[in-house]
Amino acid sequence: MVPSQTADADSLEQSRMTLGEHLDELRVRLIRSTIAIAVTFAVGWSWHEVLAEVALEPYGRARVWLEVELVEAFDEKVEADPEITWEKYFTSADPESRELLPHVGIPEMPRGDAAGTGFFFYMRICFYFALFVGGPVVLWQMWQFIAAGLYKNEKRALNRYFPFSVVLFLSGVVFGYFLMVPYALFFLARMSLTQVTYWQTIDNYLTFLTSLTLALGVVFQLPVIMLALTKVGLVEPKFFSKYRGHFIVGALIVAALLTPPDPFTQMLMGVPIIILYELGAVLARIAYKKKADVPAVR
Repeated sequence: MVPSQTADADSLEQSRMTLGEHLDELRVRLIRSTIAIAVTFAVGWSWHEVLAEVALEPYGRARVWLEVELVEAFDEKVEADPEITWEKYFTSADPESRELLPHVGIPEMPRGDAAGTGFFFYMRICFYFALFVGGPVVLWQMWQFIAAGLYKNEKRALNRYFPFSVVLFLSGVVFGYFLMVPYALFFLARMSLTQVTYWQTIDNYLTFLTSLTLALGVVFQLPVIMLALTKVGLVEPKFFSKYRGHFIVGALIVAALLTPPDPFTQMLMGVPIIILYELGAVLARIAYKKKADVPAVR
């Protein structure tokens, strides 16, 4: 056995705990994590209106774009049919007026369908805020519990790649919040805008927002997954080069399935996935080369 591995094994042996000690340690970590989530939830609740505005920002952007589409569509209808007057869609008979009537325009805010909708909406966004802000504390507590059973080289690997993984996850969430969510809302509603009254419920909107942003956060982990597969020896970098074309086609197909049937939105999701794949391929080649340069220990 290599001396460093022997030292790691001895250190691990010395740090072994009984089942009861493990359970006590787990209980302490869970209590601390719960306190972190509770405190950040309380802080979020004191700012729940601000958090609500942040959560509704993508909806507001999509709404502005949809209003423009509606105005243009109703303009064409009025001009094409002399029997239709401006007052049917607009607040004024003046052709220069572009203010839509409330019942044909896009609501400024998603609607609630029950008395407690607003309360539960605030509860949900404060809970998500607590997970987002208090999450690092929870992850740290989990790490402290797991690290006791790892060798030093395993700890170094996690310490090296975990921050990179977090940055990629947050990048995916930010990408979804600022680009994918508003554009997806816009193009999905645009498909039947003049035939179906657009009336988004707050529950559906919040579910859509969180699902898409979290999904993109996971998708952005692709370089880390590729790097991990290379590090453990399951694949070699040439595998990623060989199947690059297959992946690009697959990424575009996935983007077409997950996004509205609009080329711009599909490319908006497909291109970042391809860039992440190329980044992962580069990191895999670097890691593989470093591994090959390390002389074998006899």
